[in-house]
Amino acid sequence: MADSAEPTESLVKKEPEVPLNDPIVSRSTSGIMLICALLLTASLAWSLYDEAFGQRPWKGIQQQFVSRYTRYLKSIRPQAGKTEAEVKESSEYQTLDAEAQAALEKVKPDISDIDHKVGQIQRQLDAVTDPFQNQRGRLTVINYNVEIASGSAKDKYRKQAAQKRAELVEVDLPAADGSGKTATQKMNFDQLEKFYNDLRDEKAQLLGQKAELLKEPTELQKKRDDYLKQHLTGLGPTQIDGLIRKMEKFDYSILPHQISVNQYNIVDRCEVCHVGIREPLDLRPADLAPDGPGKKPDNLSRAFVSHPNRELLQIHSPDRFGCASCHWGNGRATTSELKSHGQNKFWLWPMFEKDNTEAGCQQCHSKDRVTQGAETLNLGRDLFAQRGCMGCHRYEGFDRETDALGNTRQNISQLEDQITANEKQIRLDTESSGSVEDNSEAQRLLAHADSLRVTNSLLAARIDQLNLQSKYLMQDQKKVGPNLKDVRLKLRKEWVPVWLSNPQAFRPGTKMPTFWRFATPAENGGPVMRDKDGEQQIQAIAAYLWQDSFEGQLPEQQRGDAAHGKELFESRGCLACHSIGEGDGLIGGTFAANLQKVGEKANFDYIVRWIHNPRERWAPYCPKEKRDLTPEDYSKHNLPFVFDTELHSRCPNDGAELQVQNMTVMPNFRLSETDARDIATYLFSLSSPPQYENASFMDSPELREKGHALIKQYGCAGCHEIKGFEDEQRIGKELTVEGATPIERLDFALLTKKAEEGSDPLGLHPQEKEKPWYNHKGFFEHKVTEPSIYDQGKEKDPKDRLRMPRPYLTPEWRAALTTFLLGSVGSEGSNVPQSLFYTPEDQRRQDIQNGWWVIKKYNCMGCHQLQVGQRSVVMDLPFYQTPEGKDLLPPRLTSEGARVDPGWLLKFLHDPSLSGEKTPAENAAITKAEQSATGGSAPQAGTENATTAKAAPTGGKLKAQPGLDRNGVRPYLKFRMPTFTFSPNELQTLVRFFMSMSGQQEPYIKEPLQPLTEQEKLVARQMFTSGTPCLKCHITGEPAHDEKAIAPNFLLASERLKPEWTFRWLLDPSQISPGTAMPSGLFRKEGERWVINLPNPPASANEYHDDHARLLVRYMFLMTPDEQRRLLATAPVAPAASAQPAQKAQNNSQSKGREVGSNRARRSRQARRATIARSTTFRTNARAPGM
Repeated sequence: MADSAEPTESLVKKEPEVPLNDPIVSRSTSGIMLICALLLTASLAWSLYDEAFGQRPWKGIQQQFVSRYTRYLKSIRPQAGKTEAEVKESSEYQTLDAEAQAALEKVKPDISDIDHKVGQIQRQLDAVTDPFQNQRGRLTVINYNVEIASGSAKDKYRKQAAQKRAELVEVDLPAADGSGKTATQKMNFDQLEKFYNDLRDEKAQLLGQKAELLKEPTELQKKRDDYLKQHLTGLGPTQIDGLIRKMEKFDYSILPHQISVNQYNIVDRCEVCHVGIREPLDLRPADLAPDGPGKKPDNLSRAFVSHPNRELLQIHSPDRFGCASCHWGNGRATTSELKSHGQNKFWLWPMFEKDNTEAGCQQCHSKDRVTQGAETLNLGRDLFAQRGCMGCHRYEGFDRETDALGNTRQNISQLEDQITANEKQIRLDTESSGSVEDNSEAQRLLAHADSLRVTNSLLAARIDQLNLQSKYLMQDQKKVGPNLKDVRLKLRKEWVPVWLSNPQAFRPGTKMPTFWRFATPAENGGPVMRDKDGEQQIQAIAAYLWQDSFEGQLPEQQRGDAAHGKELFESRGCLACHSIGEGDGLIGGTFAANLQKVGEKANFDYIVRWIHNPRERWAPYCPKEKRDLTPEDYSKHNLPFVFDTELHSRCPNDGAELQVQNMTVMPNFRLSETDARDIATYLFSLSSPPQYENASFMDSPELREKGHALIKQYGCAGCHEIKGFEDEQRIGKELTVEGATPIERLDFALLTKKAEEGSDPLGLHPQEKEKPWYNHKGFFEHKVTEPSIYDQGKEKDPKDRLRMPRPYLTPEWRAALTTFLLGSVGSEGSNVPQSLFYTPEDQRRQDIQNGWWVIKKYNCMGCHQLQVGQRSVVMDLPFYQTPEGKDLLPPRLTSEGARVDPGWLLKFLHDPSLSGEKTPAENAAITKAEQSATGGSAPQAGTENATTAKAAPTGGKLKAQPGLDRNGVRPYLKFRMPTFTFSPNELQTLVRFFMSMSGQQEPYIKEPLQPLTEQEKLVARQMFTSGTPCLKCHITGEPAHDEKAIAPNFLLASERLKPEWTFRWLLDPSQISPGTAMPSGLFRKEGERWVINLPNPPASANEYHDDHARLLVRYMFLMTPDEQRRLLATAPVAPAASAQPAQKAQNNSQSKGREVGSNRARRSRQARRATIARSTTFRTNARAPGM
């Protein structure tokens, strides 16, 4: 490379001699630095404040709680001390304390002597323990070496072990006199081990003697302390002092109050602020008021209260579930109330409001029919089922019979198609086998044809089972509303359009909702939009219902005795479901219709027939032919027009199972025709038929066609049975998981902005004005209150407008139904994992829930108490408020499963009259014989549900009732246990329900009872007749006595009752059934047996040394009619039973008779409770004994 001529210096860029302006050195930046420093300092201070206080507002809340709670504890401590002192000063406590002290003083010398000996032994044990354990440890090491050594080494270690066992060890043993002196002794290992074990054995023996001596004093002390705990109304001073100390050491942080359940990924911090939720005191807002207990509370006071239901909290421990799992909200948030309560619009689980708290129960207990402790939710479920919601909206589990019936019929259809296809294939195989040349192929085809024939026989057997199941399901299937195929037979023609226009105007509170689309604004009373052709729609629907209903002539009935009908209506059980009266004068239940105005709408002849047997159907319906059958369908097969649930339930044309009874839950009270006529006469006397406008338009064929389309559009068949709509599907949306629907998919229509701003056109919550209701609760409340509100201002074609009618709902009902819908979120919408859902695996709990569906379906709780504390409807009726009336209440069923034999219960539920009539097969044979003799085809008496499509007048004669006009177990009760015609499905479900509710095992096998000896019979007979009140109250078979009896016949006991329950019942009836008139104190404990508690017991009883109560149980269960007559012959005369003292009973006897019409031979039974004619005082209460 050639050298460059250019000097090197020219290639280097020179720095200027004078530097340019440096922004750092040319001007001051101190101001900027100061500002930055100040900003940094301010941000640091803000971040420290936010970390310590802004992000921890709960610290101040906790400080307030500690201050207020401590003040409250100090305020109640003096009263707590006073309460404890008062209990300790009571004579009962003093007696228990004296007994405990006396027992302790009695054994104190022996205890002192034992303690002295144990002390001496312990000192010697302490001295010998270390030497013994050291030698034993060394021997253990040598023995281990022996085990692992081999050959000559084993002998070596064995010699070492022998030397170690023979080695003498010095032990300094303390003197036995306790002087503290010691004596040195030398012992080898064997002596040392024996000495050590002897000391331990002697010590254990002495301690055992001490425990035995202290047994009685300890038990008495425990009894005394338990008495103190039971009689203290609250916490004692010591416990309150402990709570005060707990507040003094309160940890103001999150971790002690945070709940973390890693198994379910639950982190919950609700108790960081709600600190008092699990405190052992019942804290109220006023207790923790800022100005002191009893002053005006603030919001924090309400946040500090304890949980309102401690029993529920024990079942759902926050340590397992947290709080937000049930209440919703954001359990992890602690920076603000808004965030922690989940009120952020992006949070999917906002906390339920107070009225809807139980919605959280539904998400985990969605398969329950009754959830204990969730009364609002249970009411919501009842309303959904009973007010007709499930007629339009499917909800999983509700209307299960209809769903199961649809599935069963679909399975039958599929199996029949399979049989048809198989038969076709059989023919093809058979024909092909004759044309093939290969013999083996022919054999294969024939074998395949035989296989298909066998398959078809199995499929046919399966179809038989499904047909039987469909028969039972049709028995179970019930509609919310009445059968509208009977409109012509039942109703006044002119009344039908009046009812359709506004049901609430005619019958306030009725289940039938108001169809606002064809009701006038005045009738609606709300912001609704009526269809322009609303009046024509009413006329069209009325025309279809009238023209497409049964025609015929009912047996003509004469008016009866209204006064007697009133007595029957009030006493037989009608008011358990129905009500009469209006406004403040209304009495009865709300399960079924108010009957005050039945005379304004109905045909008297039909009502008599309905009261006589509500299940009696005019004509059977064939689901396969999809039509109601006529007498011609039977006559062409030479069959009488007879149909019932027993032997005549199949279609004569195709063999399909028929619907043979009305789909109503109303049971058959087995009334005589005269009684049914009297009740109908009374109901018709309550009102006078008004004059209605002419309704000749109901005969128009054009209106009928339009009515067919409207009935389909409005979904009337969801609640009613209507001709031509038997298989109609629901028209509404499924609501099983409606609560999980995103808020954006709930159509608030043109009210979205008003909902967000809190403008409520309905004013549902006037106390919370301007509160936004753009949430699930707001949507549901407005939807069920006034469905038409979401059509306001909308321009729609009439067919596209909302169809949901307006139901009648009280504010309480609206809250309950909203609660039910809010909790209907399913597994996808729940805020807890599905593994926490209540899905009981044990059969007992499943049986209980299955049974509740049937119990609620038939309103069993209208008459009976099935839960402790639950009041039945009849308990509040005026008729049952007197002492005599209370004796006539239906029996309490809280322990029915433990009381009765399940086999007997099944029989009783099938036929509550226990009539012992002929079987259906025998009745059918009699019917056929009578028809052959007379040449007629009309159904005869004794055939259940037998009816004709066009019955001729029969002089008012109705079909004979199944069973007798009586109660099977308690004939003295005026209240009637009706015949429900339960299917085998429901019978089994109910029996298992009662057994499971009482914790009984399945199957139940009754143990045989030991026969009575003649001596035992004599003892039991004398106890029965010498002072116990058994024969005074129980039915004996003597008419004069039984007229006033208030308890069942002993002859039923062996078949009906369980021996062990009967034994417990005899000992203390009030513990099993509080309020029963069956006296307690009949027996007293004497050692390990129970003896009769009489002032002068029979001599034979004193000589009988076994258990008297068990003897009486055996005697009752082995009683015969002859034995009962013998008892009556030897018993003192006691014709009447009365719970009143003798003086009161005599004064009241004049007012207890009730006369009925002299033209009828009826008897009025007066039930009185037992008078115990002896000096021993028995505890009695105002309820019938009724085992």
